[in-house]
Amino acid sequence: MRILIVEDERPIAKYIERLCRQLLGSKIRAIDIQHSLEDAASFLFRQPVDLCLLDLNLNGEDGYELLKLAVSGSFHTIIISANTDKAIEAFRFGVLDFVPKPFDEERLSQALQRYFDRQSPPAEAVRYLTVRKENQNILLPVREIFFLKAAGIYVEAHLKNGRREILDKTMDRLGQILPANFLRIHRSYFVDLEAIAAYRHTGGGTYQVTLKDGRQLPLSRQKYKELHELLNE
Repeated sequence: MRILIVEDERPIAKYIERLCRQLLGSKIRAIDIQHSLEDAASFLFRQPVDLCLLDLNLNGEDGYELLKLAVSGSFHTIIISANTDKAIEAFRFGVLDFVPKPFDEERLSQALQRYFDRQSPPAEAVRYLTVRKENQNILLPVREIFFLKAAGIYVEAHLKNGRREILDKTMDRLGQILPANFLRIHRSYFVDLEAIAAYRHTGGGTYQVTLKDGRQLPLSRQKYKELHELLNE
């Protein structure tokens, strides 16, 4: 498993790392440490993790901004914080546990065990994706997405209301976390199956999907067969 520790106090971050290595041993593939909200958010956009150990007060920055990424990402979160008055709010975000500072090895061990008890980092399917706007992480409900289109290093989310949002995720990463109703019809497109009105072979080696709003998207030959099987089960 890969763990990200987000803690602004370096001695505490190293203490958490040491305890994790003692408690988890060979289960750990890598442990990364970030000391600021901005660095942690940037890291999570680049690197998938299984578990995030998060302090809520990062040099005055609010760790709840990172919890929005947890809601939209395929990882679990354990809060390690002295801000115990925020515990109830943290659990509303779906965190596994809230470990109050100061803490010992036994308390951290209990929290880590919750990860293994749950053992379902949301490969089940995320309900939200994040959109970065004006230094904030805005939650975008997946149910509002019509289709997704690759746009260089970013992905365009085309919404049912006609809006477009830019996602800082790769197509491959989206393929790991999107719900099953999204099919990658082409290397550059994911489509909600409910948005498809028709699909056809247009001649030669080309195929096409027509959406319910009339837009037409390319469909790969391999995905044509997969789509045909899905819709004719």
